[in-house]
Amino acid sequence: MKILNISSSLLLFTLTTTDAFALLCPEKSKAPLCPNSGSTLLDETYPTQAFVISNQPMISTKESRVMTQNFVNKVISSYEYKDIPQIIIPMGNPADFKVLIANIKNKLTQKKMPSEEIEKILAQITLGPAKSYTWQQDWFESFVDLKTGSPVIRQIDSYTGRVPNNYGEELSKNGGECSLKNGDNLIGGLVDFPFVPATKDDSFGSGEMGGNIEGAPGGFCMVGDNQGLKFTKQFCGDEKNIIQVNTSWLSVGHVDELFKIIPTHYNDGRPKECEFSLMAASPKKAMSLMSNFRSNNVPFYDLNDKDPEVDLDETRQSRSALNLGGNFLICNYMQGVMNSRPGKLQNMPESGKSVFLKLFFGSSAHAATWTSGATNLDELAKNCAKNLDQVSNFEMQEVMKMDKDFTEFNQAIEESIEADKAKIKTKILSRLPQCASYYNELDVPDLFYGSKAIKAADGKLSLKSPGTGDSFLPNPTNSVLMNKTVTFPDSGNKLFNNYVKDEVEKRKLKADFISSWDYAHVGHGNIHCSSHSIPHCKPQPTSGQK
Repeated sequence: MKILNISSSLLLFTLTTTDAFALLCPEKSKAPLCPNSGSTLLDETYPTQAFVISNQPMISTKESRVMTQNFVNKVISSYEYKDIPQIIIPMGNPADFKVLIANIKNKLTQKKMPSEEIEKILAQITLGPAKSYTWQQDWFESFVDLKTGSPVIRQIDSYTGRVPNNYGEELSKNGGECSLKNGDNLIGGLVDFPFVPATKDDSFGSGEMGGNIEGAPGGFCMVGDNQGLKFTKQFCGDEKNIIQVNTSWLSVGHVDELFKIIPTHYNDGRPKECEFSLMAASPKKAMSLMSNFRSNNVPFYDLNDKDPEVDLDETRQSRSALNLGGNFLICNYMQGVMNSRPGKLQNMPESGKSVFLKLFFGSSAHAATWTSGATNLDELAKNCAKNLDQVSNFEMQEVMKMDKDFTEFNQAIEESIEADKAKIKTKILSRLPQCASYYNELDVPDLFYGSKAIKAADGKLSLKSPGTGDSFLPNPTNSVLMNKTVTFPDSGNKLFNNYVKDEVEKRKLKADFISSWDYAHVGHGNIHCSSHSIPHCKPQPTSGQK
């Protein structure tokens, strides 16, 4: 990276924390070449020029209020405290920004870093002069100017009522060579309720959001089936560049809930353009991990397996009292399964029966209140929140197997994702045939709830569209690449976390985790949705250049 001269107005904007150092700008000559397909969308094998990080949690708790600070600290440490991209925090109150910077500075000082190095780092963190908003992934998408390789922000026209029309302009006010350019709005073709698109040009539901636009190697764009061509062709160019996958069964309906491209560094001589993996959500992988009897010693939801920045005692208290996070979701699910079998405790398989006794009653002595119909549901909920981390992965999958709707829904999801994986592979290898022997997929454990599969007379399962499906635990594909570290939302499940960590490390990346239940997961998204990574590329050589 190099330091560029920038205007006095830029200095006023960016150097909120210090006047000693200017913003570092990337050298585009070191980046991979921009796509030559005509698409202006980059995948995550390209380097990041800037991160936009939300300062607005979905639900304000002690845990979620420190999330932005933790998020920024993760970015800084992932770059080993040098060559850090710009970090933009949209925040309506400059005083709050000063507090954030002071807290981050304090953390860096505790590491006994030289003051000059601290000031360089802080100069990379800039105030976005716009109101705080949770979903920084959705209201815009970042593309590139193919002639310069520089990022271009394009606000999404149909994403109205949640951010001002000039929000993108506010974020890109800093001007100068290394700034974010504010481009033309993406014009929507969204149809209103009841979401019946007349042609393939039309979008429906939440199709026209940034989280539903993901780049793929070979100059492709991965988009949801709820996104129409009128919208997509504005950034992806030729229809041949588009890979449309099935996302509309989700309540949010976004690609980033199901698929993610990550770089790999196997160091096995493969061509540079083949250094990637396709990460895909997999209910089958989740159930496979849980069904191993050795998982009987690992809690399904472990409150002790949390980000070290989070106050564990406060987390337990707030979630029990306010019905937030994993306690609320998992206990609600378990109570629904239990209530669907009133008076039938004695007829349950012993594997499931023992779980309900442990969660809701503590012992079989109190189970008669349920079978007699005299159950105090509030009391059961409190017991569940208190006992939740006593239930193992193996026990939980035994309960889930009792829930036919749940298992059929996740089976239909697995089949849908497998079909889309095959489609993505075929498309990418059509342009990168040299990657055929290196093509790599990473199935990550993820379970879904909130809807039922449609079952045809022949037994074939399908998914409702538009649908109401949601990720049960924080979703691994909704993660953020920070240099050579993939930062995942902490699922609360050590079995799942350890699996994705091991798999990422096989690909010569690091894995990190951040607690995000109340910050984002309760709002049907996660840390990828609440942030935005803005990449850049090296322009393709013009005629006569090498």
